[in-house]
Amino acid sequence: MLINAPDLLKRIENGETFALIDVREREAWQTGSLPGALSLNVYDYFVSDSTPKGYAAMAGAFVHAWQQLAIENGATPVFFEQTVGMRSPRGLWFLWFALGAEGLILDGGVEAWADAGGKIAPGTGPSAIISDAEAPECQPAMPQLAATRAETIDADPASILLLDARRPTEYDGSFVHECCARAGRIPGSKLLFWEDVVEHGRFKSAAELARLAAEAGFTPSKRVITWCHRGARAATVLVALKLAGYQDVAVYVGSWHEWASHRELPLVSGE
Repeated sequence: MLINAPDLLKRIENGETFALIDVREREAWQTGSLPGALSLNVYDYFVSDSTPKGYAAMAGAFVHAWQQLAIENGATPVFFEQTVGMRSPRGLWFLWFALGAEGLILDGGVEAWADAGGKIAPGTGPSAIISDAEAPECQPAMPQLAATRAETIDADPASILLLDARRPTEYDGSFVHECCARAGRIPGSKLLFWEDVVEHGRFKSAAELARLAAEAGFTPSKRVITWCHRGARAATVLVALKLAGYQDVAVYVGSWHEWASHRELPLVSGE
């Protein structure tokens, strides 16, 4: 799942083929990126309805964008941003979900690449944005990685745990995004703040991630559904859980933005 900058540099020098995917803003890619990197906006996409049909549209949107990049057959995708944040893990999650393909995250991102002596060059060439426009629906290769709203509503804590990856003030309802109809959290959710799984722009060790997850009340023996505001931070925590050895994990992609808009759904606030 992860590759560090010195290893990536060495493997490129040894002739391995990688598709370097810059998931930062297009302007940042154009200013300076890894040489030959492609640009893919994975951040701004928001699923309008966390249902099988909505997720088929989401998978189709990713596949349509991916095809625009014209990636060479056999090239290993490597997603990166300035440092590890909420974009590169989401890129890898999209790849798993829609295509069932393997890929990597550049741990430490552009900064680690530059620190390892990698060259920086202005981004040129193919770029794409994940968007529903002109994208036909398609069935995702790994639908289990996206929890529907119905599954989240019906989650039985005996077998499924809900993980809120937002900041503590969002969790307790003292802060709400202007675009959200209500403040609070999904009942039964436990907090694991997404920024706690990274340190100095890199993922923490597998052992540390496992400790953090256990202290927050999670166990690898149960399915874990991660969520946040609009599904990006939740993907970072999903990758962290997989690094810690969790196998059955998913993102509720609509997250709080969707949940709060359904006033018939319950919420909890306070600590």
